Amino acid sequence: MKTYLDCIPCFLRQALEAARAVTGDEKVHRQVLDSVASLLSKLPLEVTPPEIAQQVYRIITELTGSSDPYHKEKWRANQQALAFYPRLKEVVAGSDDPLLTACKLAIAGNAIDLGPDFKYADIGSIIEAALSSSLAINDYHKFRDSIKNSQHVLYLGDNAGEIVFDRILIRELRRIKDLKIDFVVREQPIINDATFADAVYVSLDRVADIVSSGSDAPATILSQCSPQMLRLYHAADTIIAKGQGNYESLSEERKNIFFLLRVKCPVIARLLGASVGDAVLKRQDTVSLAD
Repeated sequence: MKTYLDCIPCFLRQALEAARAVTGDEKVHRQVLDSVASLLSKLPLEVTPPEIAQQVYRIITELTGSSDPYHKEKWRANQQALAFYPRLKEVVAGSDDPLLTACKLAIAGNAIDLGPDFKYADIGSIIEAALSSSLAINDYHKFRDSIKNSQHVLYLGDNAGEIVFDRILIRELRRIKDLKIDFVVREQPIINDATFADAVYVSLDRVADIVSSGSDAPATILSQCSPQMLRLYHAADTIIAKGQGNYESLSEERKNIFFLLRVKCPVIARLLGASVGDAVLKRQDTVSLAD
């Protein structure tokens, strides 16, 4: 998808928040905002929002000296989510449709995001909200059928903390079927996106093969991905893409992709025909199961 004018103030907000997470020096904050504003004035709107965000956070790293402004927040989110892991397993095991429940929990975990202007509640509240609400866009039956007909699943991860919820879904997928599952993380820290270290910390390597995208973009920018990642992308029968960033970067791809996300901004809400806060399990519109 392209970038919209509505996205511009959001990039500036993110830049200021990230700079403040590193330092209290207002001179540095001003330098970051001035540099990001100059960048935004030159970039074409035809590029995707994650590609712009990538450039924004490179400026933040250069001017603040920190390549991981949200390191503490990511660590805390991983720890808090892990504390709920036994409960998540019990909830899935005791539900009428364990796979659907695991999907709803994985989507709920996508609320743990420091990029959009969307503040998530505590993790316990996230779980309760997921179990008590329905999916605003619900392609679950297509998802279930796709998994039954798949041998290889590529799971495009998103944020730290959230990946504990992803582990729950992957665990359920493996219970249903003997699948090859590759889980994709960021090559380097950006915002609160999950890296290899985060995935290993929450033991995702016990249920999936962990693969770097080869890029520090907060999404899956195929032109920047490593050859290994691209081979897996083209070989996978089903692709699970978590979060808004992956929707923004892959919404025009002709692949068997299922987008699992919480809607966090009015732009995405408008494009999806949903509301901010909605839970979405959406199959890519450009293909059919017969493709």
